[in-house]
Amino acid sequence: MKMEAEHIILTRLLPKTGQETSYVAGDDGHYQAGWWRGKLLVDNKTRYVVKTIGGDVVVIDNATGLMWAADGDAAGCYGGLSNEWDIAITIANGLDFAGFTDWRLPNTKELFSIMDYGVGYPCITEPPFSNTFKGSYWTSTTDVGVSSYAYSINFGTSLVAKNPKDADLRIRCVRSGL
Repeated sequence: MKMEAEHIILTRLLPKTGQETSYVAGDDGHYQAGWWRGKLLVDNKTRYVVKTIGGDVVVIDNATGLMWAADGDAAGCYGGLSNEWDIAITIANGLDFAGFTDWRLPNTKELFSIMDYGVGYPCITEPPFSNTFKGSYWTSTTDVGVSSYAYSINFGTSLVAKNPKDADLRIRCVRSGL
């Protein structure tokens, strides 16, 4: 009983992947484990809340407590432009958006948490995450084995990859501490 209770608690804290179709009994589509949209558990709430603050649109993720820049073409995503990793870090850390100045580049797990396998291409819920480029976005996570590489998430292919830090990728800024 204790293990079952721990499983329920953990699946309420982890976001669902978005897969709703079951291809074999016991797969992710069968259980739809996680916290999101009240699919299986009556007490689940809406995952994403969209707010406009000072003219800027943000998404609050109730599953993780993170606040995201909503529009891939707006200032919170550097206008949809791409940059090298160190410049992306500087842009994110210097961002004044929606009245907050504590924006940053998300780590790999944070950015991966908004991946939605139930919607296809791009693998992210639009809306609330509008104008998402169907390619790679930087994370703040450096490859420990080769420090000249950092991880990215590709919303077109749903893959995590390592890229040279001098590659030009896009950004989606995040903040925590809500």
